[in-house]
Amino acid sequence: MRAQESSPPVLTLDQAIQQAVTNNSALKTASLEALRAADDLAANRTKRFASTQITAIGGQLLTKPSVTFAQGSLGVYPATGPIPATDQKIEIPRKPTGAVFASISQPLSTLYRIHLQLTALSFGLQATRQEQEKTRLEVIDHVRRAYYAVVQAQSALESLEASLPFYKESRRLAGENLKRETVLESDLLSADAQLLKTKNAVSDAEDQVATASERLNDLMGRDIHTEFRVASLRSADADVETPVALETRALQNRPELKKAKLQVQQADYEARAKKAEYIPDVSVGFNYYTTANLQNALPSNIAVAGFQLTWEPWDWGRRKQERAEKRVKEEQAKVAVNSTERAVLLQVRDAWRQLENTRRQLELTDANERAARQKLKETQEQVSREAVLTRVLFSAQSDLASADSGYQQALAAFWQARADLKKAIGEE
Repeated sequence: MRAQESSPPVLTLDQAIQQAVTNNSALKTASLEALRAADDLAANRTKRFASTQITAIGGQLLTKPSVTFAQGSLGVYPATGPIPATDQKIEIPRKPTGAVFASISQPLSTLYRIHLQLTALSFGLQATRQEQEKTRLEVIDHVRRAYYAVVQAQSALESLEASLPFYKESRRLAGENLKRETVLESDLLSADAQLLKTKNAVSDAEDQVATASERLNDLMGRDIHTEFRVASLRSADADVETPVALETRALQNRPELKKAKLQVQQADYEARAKKAEYIPDVSVGFNYYTTANLQNALPSNIAVAGFQLTWEPWDWGRRKQERAEKRVKEEQAKVAVNSTERAVLLQVRDAWRQLENTRRQLELTDANERAARQKLKETQEQVSREAVLTRVLFSAQSDLASADSGYQQALAAFWQARADLKKAIGEE
């Protein structure tokens, strides 16, 4: 009961994947990048609405502004003559003054360009989310590979630990036979060396288990010192689709390919938005201007409502070159789509061949394991009849442990290749 209480908990592959999807640092970074792109799109959407601006100035006049009313500028009347009768100059003394300027401007013609820019940003957001999905699939694949690495290391360790009794028994028999002078001293030294070699191999295997476990803990985003045991792997499945069907699914699912196609659309809308810059910027607006502590002769409140136009008729070919740059970017994106498609097909084919290879290796190790199990069964019967020595029984047990370890390692390699195939076709 104490041993059961002190043993670390069993960690299944599904639990490891779930924790990694929740806590993995790379996946969190990708999620934050998608959130940043969404915020950027939301911020740019506000450009469709009216912009408001208020500018207030308060300070000390450093000069003496003046206004001159020319003779008769206010009219010439028969009874009084010109008003003013002579030129009148009004000076404003140096004193604290203030001014407030407020404006409201609603874009009109630029709404089309803004629409194109927002569409391009929307495609960019979708591409970022596909990159996030790619990172998620990569994290899941890394977790699977790390989990199977722990399984392989643990299997190798158990096989070596099962071999220790055999080498200890060999050492004991060599010591007894040396006393009877039936073996040479070199035989005893060889048995000692083999026992020490096995103990060193056990220590190395323990280190490999610890390293693989720490790597898996890091991928799950938890303390690397967390102890756990891995669950046994289930038998290999025999259902594998044809390469052609797998290629079709990969072309439909792979996030890299989806991202590349989205980038083509994004580049197209960016080029169209650049072309729309030839359209003059027309907006409807309202401007208001007021002053404080200036002479009454100057207007203190001015309000204007109407249309505003901003146009750059001659730009020395700048917009043309910028549009050409956007079209080149679109062509680059199209080339990337073709390149990504070929890379996806190559990965699917390679992953399928690796899976078939591991399946054949698994069948071989399964045959070796069944043969070793039968050999141990026969040896146990011979020992019960005292037909063979106990040393032979230990050797058969060691062979079975090695065969079991080989089968577990081949099984882990199969599931690792299965995981690589799932990654190649864009599935968990």
